[in-house]
Amino acid sequence: MREIKEPYKPLKVEEEVQRFWLENRIIEKVYSLRKDAPYFRFLEGPPTANGFMHIGHARGRTMKDIILRFKSMCGFNVWRKAGWDCQGLPVEIEVEKKLKLKSKRDIERVGLDVFVEECKKLVKYYIDHWRRVSERLAIWLDYDNAYKTMDDEYIEFVWWFIKNAYDKGLLKEDLKVVPTCPRCETSLSGHEVSLGYTTVLDPSIYVKFQLKEKQDEYILIWTTTPWTLPGNEAVTVHPDADYAKVLVGNEKWILAKNLVEKVMNELKIKDFTIVETVRGIELKGLKYIHPLMDEVPEHKKHSGYFDHSILCGSHVSLEEGTGCVHTAPAHGPEDFEVGLEYGIQIFCPVDQAGRFTDMGGKYAGLYFKDADSKIIEDLKVKGLLVYEGKIEHEYPLCWRCETPLLYRVDKQWFLKVSSLREKLLEENKKVLWIPRWAGENRFGEWLANAEDWCISRARIWGSPLNIWRCKNCGALAVPGTINELKSLAKKLPDRLELHRPWIDDVILRCDKCGGDMFRVPFVVDCWLDSGVAHSASINALKNEDLFKKLYPYDFITEAVDQTRGWFYSLLSTAVVLYGKTPYLKVLCQGHVVDKYGQKMSKSRGNVVWVEDALQVYGADILRAYLIWKSSPEATLAFDPEELNQIKRMLSIIWNVFIFATTYMILDNFKPSDWPIEKVAKDFRAEDRWLLSRLQNVIKNVTTYLETLQLNKALRELFDFLIDDVSRFYIRIIRRRIWIEAEEIDKFAAYVALYNVLMDSLKLLSPFTPYISEALYRFLAENNLESIHMHDWPKFNEALLDKRLEEDFKICRETIKAVSTARQRKKFKLRWPVREVIISPANDNVREALL
Repeated sequence: MREIKEPYKPLKVEEEVQRFWLENRIIEKVYSLRKDAPYFRFLEGPPTANGFMHIGHARGRTMKDIILRFKSMCGFNVWRKAGWDCQGLPVEIEVEKKLKLKSKRDIERVGLDVFVEECKKLVKYYIDHWRRVSERLAIWLDYDNAYKTMDDEYIEFVWWFIKNAYDKGLLKEDLKVVPTCPRCETSLSGHEVSLGYTTVLDPSIYVKFQLKEKQDEYILIWTTTPWTLPGNEAVTVHPDADYAKVLVGNEKWILAKNLVEKVMNELKIKDFTIVETVRGIELKGLKYIHPLMDEVPEHKKHSGYFDHSILCGSHVSLEEGTGCVHTAPAHGPEDFEVGLEYGIQIFCPVDQAGRFTDMGGKYAGLYFKDADSKIIEDLKVKGLLVYEGKIEHEYPLCWRCETPLLYRVDKQWFLKVSSLREKLLEENKKVLWIPRWAGENRFGEWLANAEDWCISRARIWGSPLNIWRCKNCGALAVPGTINELKSLAKKLPDRLELHRPWIDDVILRCDKCGGDMFRVPFVVDCWLDSGVAHSASINALKNEDLFKKLYPYDFITEAVDQTRGWFYSLLSTAVVLYGKTPYLKVLCQGHVVDKYGQKMSKSRGNVVWVEDALQVYGADILRAYLIWKSSPEATLAFDPEELNQIKRMLSIIWNVFIFATTYMILDNFKPSDWPIEKVAKDFRAEDRWLLSRLQNVIKNVTTYLETLQLNKALRELFDFLIDDVSRFYIRIIRRRIWIEAEEIDKFAAYVALYNVLMDSLKLLSPFTPYISEALYRFLAENNLESIHMHDWPKFNEALLDKRLEEDFKICRETIKAVSTARQRKKFKLRWPVREVIISPANDNVREALL
């Protein structure tokens, strides 16, 4: 035991403790201490190495660390391998900014090899940053053996997964309408789209399409995407709905009967008459003149039976628009299905960069959003524009570069997740979700409507899609390992690396015709990279025994939006491979916003960078605040001023230890000489009360941690140390401590206080590891080297005294009531009061006070 001579200085304390951990290899010793114990299996959701750690990251990582420390102290061998997500658009976009590149053509001009090497440099830079800041934040993970999604052995497992999916008939090449980022020039998946929406102001137009061979008769459509009109091939109506022919001037307009009043009000048309009503099915097959036939001459070639016709579809909404849906099969998933059903043209005049091709006629070369105004003007000149307005609605953005997306038909590779919906839902029921609604509602509904996952990306920095196609006969080869690739190879580059451009130089020999096979020009969705972390993180192909011990994982946690991201990709890939869930418990973290409730962003200038915060507040204060402020699943409004409150609380706890060590050293108190049994009979009521309170705190904190109510656990602990120990117990025992003689009464208080403080430090250590270690080193006597080597405190029912705790509660409430009465009478605390009259409410109160 050593005397504490300084007040609490968090930065100094943490610097000294870090040095102690490093010089004495404490972290390695803690890991090895329980290496033969049963596993607690944790899977790290790999942060993307493309930027600095912000306060939201720190909150999530602190939650992870608390649970892992707790489980370690509970006697588990905690699997805590770190991981880094290294590939994909997040990294590519940062490198493009660094190199001042604006398109894939710019990348090709610089050279794919140069670009890829820059990606590697960027990833290394940010991994170094994240490790440094994580270690400063006392996040104990196995960084030396961290998995990286860009390593060949990791990519090899991605390949193995793809081969398995292909062999099971769950991977297919298909022509579908997919969300596309025109800036990144690549398709995206549905769950990527769900990660980025914003409110935009778009055109809202009503257009009339003239029916063929029916003079002055039109079908009325509504759209917010005029740029898709060049791709129009049909108008779809609901077969079972009633449609009205409305006389407006000398023209008849066809629209859903139940929408006539609503539409006419919006168009500000008062003089109209319904002259005929027909069922939607009766309109099927009627032909119309394409409104942009002259501007887009390609349409003159579209002469199929149902091209430029009214068709029927049960998907047609009768709640908005006109009930007559402008159908462009190349630009909408439902439109595409209609196109396939009726065999109409799948006409796509827009390329992957969002520009109209030569097939776009007059609009060739225009960016799709820029074409809106031109198309509207042309419709106006032709007398086909009935109404032009604006509408505010939600529109999808690229989840990485925030460019508005377009939907266009493209041939891509899809994982057939839709065929696994029932199994995904079944496995999800085996998972404990916190909060429950995140798993049952948010995630469950997502799984129930899971669409096929587009895994191919027309990009550069990523796991290369391991599919080779024969140039002669079109046969496919899908090597699942590097060795299999080599066995099939006709030509291998000197440098065999599983990245572009080197992998593009590999030519395989076709088993069917002997021809040359070339790799399809795609990389894999980076969500698939992290999605196989359940196996690739431990190189399951070579470590089968370890995999069997770890799978499924006991616990994972990330932000709630990962129900559309990592939680989903993990479950999907695991069900494809193994038919069962990869995780058993999921904690969905709430997001961190600024103190005004605003989302943190660079553009607003309200982002809190963790490295900066650590230099000001230190790790313990930051960790404690991020846990204490709100429940893990709730949104946290970060207010820097509130961190001072945490500092004050930790300072009070520090001062408790100053008091304890000062007087214990003064009286030569040696804990080893004073086991609790030796003085149990000499404990006063307040000593027994304190030890009893400790048991309840141990029980409650343990329960809260097991149920992931981290904020309640820390608040319980702070309340105990500050209110019960500092402000109550220590005030009571001061006179006993001040007695100079070595009386047993004094040492009984020391024994009670010492045992309470030691167990409290163990409880506190997962939350604030630095101050817990520092105080332990002052208090400990020939004990374990680190507080983090201790076992978790055990609840001791023999020390529990519920009646005594209730009596003390009554006494404290009485003292509080007397203090309140003094304040009402404006009697200062130091003023003596001759008499206090108490009227007990019942016998329990009376007995407690007597």
